[in-house]
Amino acid sequence: MSRVLDADGLRYADHWEPVLAAAARRTLDRLDAAPARLLDLGAGTGSLTLAALRRWPSTHVLAVDASAAMLGVARSRVPKADAARVTWLPTDAAGLPIEDAAVDAVVCAFVLQLVADRPAVLAEVRRVIRPGGSLSCVTWLADDLVLPADAVYHEVMGDLDEDDEDGGLRSPRSGDYLSLQQAHDVLADAGFESVEVGPDELRFSWTPETYLAFKEGYDDHERLATLDAPRRERLHATLVERLASLPPRDFEVLGPLVAAVARKPVDDDQSRSA
Repeated sequence: MSRVLDADGLRYADHWEPVLAAAARRTLDRLDAAPARLLDLGAGTGSLTLAALRRWPSTHVLAVDASAAMLGVARSRVPKADAARVTWLPTDAAGLPIEDAAVDAVVCAFVLQLVADRPAVLAEVRRVIRPGGSLSCVTWLADDLVLPADAVYHEVMGDLDEDDEDGGLRSPRSGDYLSLQQAHDVLADAGFESVEVGPDELRFSWTPETYLAFKEGYDDHERLATLDAPRRERLHATLVERLASLPPRDFEVLGPLVAAVARKPVDDDQSRSA
C-alpha cells in the first residue's frame, strides 16, 4: 500500500538535514562499540538511523520521534533489506514505550534544545539504557548563525517590498546550551557518569544555487508560497543575479556546537529512574 509522504518532512530531508548530517553522524563515531540495540532519539527523517544501519549490519535501531509524519519519511528511505532492523516509535521523548535497560546506547542530534522538559527526557534516556551503556549527543551552543549571503537575501526581499527580518539561518533558542560546562552539569545532574563534553562545529558549504533552493524550498517556503507567481519570479530572478556575484565563502555555514558522551553507571538502580 502506497503512502503519501509528509511534504514538510520531505523538504526538511532535502534541504536542512544535509546541513546537519556530518555533525549528527559524529555521534556514532563517539560510541566505543557497535551496539546491538541503538535508540535514535529524535530520529526525524532518518539521517542517523540510516547511517547506523549502514555502519553496523547487526544493529537494531529504535527510531523515536514525536512526529509520525517525519518518521514516515524516514521509513520510506530505509532499504527493504534493512526494514526488519528498525522499530518505529512515534512518541514523546519524555515517555518512551521502551523497557528498562533495553538498549545499549542512545544517540541524539539537535534534539535536546527542543524538548520541553530536558530533565524528564534525560531521566527516560537513562532508564532505557542498560547499566554501563552510553549516550552520545550533539546540539547547539547559543549563538546566531548568520551567513553573508543572508544579508543579500534580506536586502533583496526588502527592496521588493517584502517585509523581512534581518536574521540568519538560526537564532538562539532557550534550550541551547550556554557553555560546555552547562552541558556537562546537565548530564551529571541527570545521573550519568564519565561525562565527556567538548566543542564541535557545524560546517557546510552551499553554492548560490543550492542556497537559493534552501531558502525557496524550505527556510522561506511558507511565506513565498503566499505571493503571486509574477512576484515570486521577480524575486527569484533578482536573487539569482545578486547571489551569483558573491564569493564562495559567503555561503559557508560555521556554527558552534557542543558534543557529549556519557555513561549510565554500572550499578544504576532502575527504581530511581521511574
